Amino acid sequence: MDDETLLALSATGSGTVGRPRHRRRRLVPMSAGALGTALLTVVTGTFPAQPAHAAPPGPVIRADTNRDGLITPDDDAGKDTWARRRGALMLPNVDDDQRRCPTGGPGGARLPDRRLADCNDATDTVVNGPADLADLAPVHITAAPRVMAGTTATVAADPASRKHVRIFAERRGRMVPLRPDDRLTTDELRHGVRLGVEAKDFVRDPQKWAGFTDIVLKVERGGAMTEDRVRLRVAPLVFQHDLMPIQHMMTADHSTSPVEVERGKHYDPAVQPRPVRPGEATFRRDLRRGLDRAGLPAPLYNYPTGGDVWMQDLFKAAYASIPAPGGREHRVTVILRSADVMPGTATPAFPLRDASRSVFPLLRGPGTGVIQQYDPQRVGSDDSLYYGSFSSTGNFGTVPPYTWRGHRYPVGRVIYGGTGGKESPDASFTRMLAAQGYQRPISVDTSWLGVGHIDEFLSFVPARNDRGWVAVVADPGLGRKLLEDLVERGRGGESLVRGIVPEDTEDPRLTVADALRKPSLTRGTEIARKGIDSALRTLREQVGLTERHVVRVPALFNRLDVPVGYPRRDVVANYLPGAANGVSTGTGVYLAPRPHAPETDGRDVFERAAEKALSGTGTRIFWVEDWAYSHHLGTVGGEVHCATNALRSLSGSRPWWTERD
Repeated sequence: MDDETLLALSATGSGTVGRPRHRRRRLVPMSAGALGTALLTVVTGTFPAQPAHAAPPGPVIRADTNRDGLITPDDDAGKDTWARRRGALMLPNVDDDQRRCPTGGPGGARLPDRRLADCNDATDTVVNGPADLADLAPVHITAAPRVMAGTTATVAADPASRKHVRIFAERRGRMVPLRPDDRLTTDELRHGVRLGVEAKDFVRDPQKWAGFTDIVLKVERGGAMTEDRVRLRVAPLVFQHDLMPIQHMMTADHSTSPVEVERGKHYDPAVQPRPVRPGEATFRRDLRRGLDRAGLPAPLYNYPTGGDVWMQDLFKAAYASIPAPGGREHRVTVILRSADVMPGTATPAFPLRDASRSVFPLLRGPGTGVIQQYDPQRVGSDDSLYYGSFSSTGNFGTVPPYTWRGHRYPVGRVIYGGTGGKESPDASFTRMLAAQGYQRPISVDTSWLGVGHIDEFLSFVPARNDRGWVAVVADPGLGRKLLEDLVERGRGGESLVRGIVPEDTEDPRLTVADALRKPSLTRGTEIARKGIDSALRTLREQVGLTERHVVRVPALFNRLDVPVGYPRRDVVANYLPGAANGVSTGTGVYLAPRPHAPETDGRDVFERAAEKALSGTGTRIFWVEDWAYSHHLGTVGGEVHCATNALRSLSGSRPWWTERD
């Protein structure tokens, strides 16, 4: 790392608001320990104090330092520093406002994954229309009518951040890219210059770029030079959360392959495809009815997978935002492609899950970008094959907004499953999430699950309580107790699975009494109980979760038979469809899989228990039939959450920059 880079990392200002600060420093070597401290300083937004000085005469540079969506003299104080409560912001300009990005190559050839992702509005030097102009962070050089003839200036990002940002200047009514050595004329300085700044990407690795840039104005007049600067930080990637109302729920279209859409096939996601899989028509019908019950009339959207059922594992919806006038946010939606490197099929050119490629032709466009992050070294590794699919996005969620012990998380916190070892998501992916500096990620151990996804036992729904939400948590002990109650009532000889053709179950002759004696179910209950208790301990420590914020719903977990040589033992999956693996609509209706447990007094005992548990929250359950479609596709089938994905409305959300940690 050269001295200029070290200087940029260490040239941070105080978190307190003050006058602009002098930036001339003597370059000095930095030790490895000091460099680590500097990186941590930049990520956390905590800065050492610097001596203050008077603002330079003549033109000055301003950005929205106080985050009110306007640029005024009120932004001058502390403009060359950045802190969590004050400091200018810029968007990562990753959308495609004029749909110029290709999805296919010549002659219908498939573009490699990296080529697909390496195109967005920040990869060219053009402002792609009014929408793209709105994505630029406004920066102004104030008018200096009395500046002396012959005065010129340059505007450039500091050398360490220069390749990560782009500066545009308005000239003759057009926004044009400004190179570091381009000169602003005397006339421009007299009238003032309107600039726009875009970040070319999010922070991926803070050791490579921590997200900050100093935009430096150097004014030369009469042989003398003065300097002024303003600091900006790139907005973080922010996951949507389940209290946000659904705008579009998406299910897999098995009749259309990703390559067809990539090659230009006209595709309308609102047109319902011909059902292909058993139970698909019923599954779609129930989802539609549930959305209607939730007051969400938008059509059920379809997504071309070519046969991949697991929609939740393909991508995660997020966004980035900066302040806009009137207390609003200007946002870009960001689709985060799964880092799921597929064992057996991954190649260096096509490393990721094929069905997740459809995010580029279907979702990328005006106001919406797509990014991907994965470790190329995992291609060809057996980690995914032997250690489950921890990198799938079904293993990622968001704890809804909360305040605890003086810490305020207005957009919640990322949560995912893993152990920190091989039984964990792609390390470069989780490092990127942590590097955002907000929604501080929480990891819970999911190594006891065969698939390893957090959504197999945990979800969140709105509730009438002090936090506005509860965690819906699978309770294997409750599931077993309900079966024991049936035996006590003389019902032990009845079939465990109700309403399903016996041949479509794992054990067609299994009764309620047999289930209580079945070793794999007994052992599965114990494994799941310990795993869920461990996750709840983590949430108590990290989130302040208490039992009044937990709704326990019955579950039945089965210990899986694993192949000889498979390194993971004592892993489990839901034996009956688990109510915790559902979808919050954000409007008080929860779409849960119908469990098909035995009945008492004409009601499914698992359904009744789940409805009772949620009865005081204000959220109602709508039951969705998914047995044939997703639950028993295999011994580790999934449920409603696994087989759907959602884009949510951001209306009413709090700005991420109001987080106080």
